[in-house]
Amino acid sequence: MQYINKYHSNFGLRATTKIILLFAFLIFSFESDAQNTTIKSVKAQCIRALKSNDIESFVSTFSNPVDISLPDNENSYSKTQAKVVMKGFLKNNKTKAFKVKQSGKSTGGSEFVIANLSTVNNKKYQIYILFTISDGNANVHMVEFELLDE
Repeated sequence: MQYINKYHSNFGLRATTKIILLFAFLIFSFESDAQNTTIKSVKAQCIRALKSNDIESFVSTFSNPVDISLPDNENSYSKTQAKVVMKGFLKNNKTKAFKVKQSGKSTGGSEFVIANLSTVNNKKYQIYILFTISDGNANVHMVEFELLDE
């Protein structure tokens, strides 16, 4: 009888441990998926915004601070400063065509987009956008506009 009680007690402990580990695994899995979904949604928002020249939507995704590299200016800006800089640049370079060339994951959980932007004033840029997660929120950490030779 003692053997049966001891066996059931150990079985219950092992089963409880397995259940706890399973729940922990599921919680971390959902947390990871939630972060990836967040980056995906911010990435999609940026692509839509640049295709439609929706400057407000694009700059709303910026981190604080954000690194911006333009053909004549490169700096790290507060989110407020970055909005002013990008609004000025994108108003003078309205989108004519936008095409994603590559999209993927970088080290440390960040993701990127490389795209080509043609403007109404016949300029062509290659754009590199880096997305990161900080404090559980996905944001644009860096954006670079490189003027291509025509």
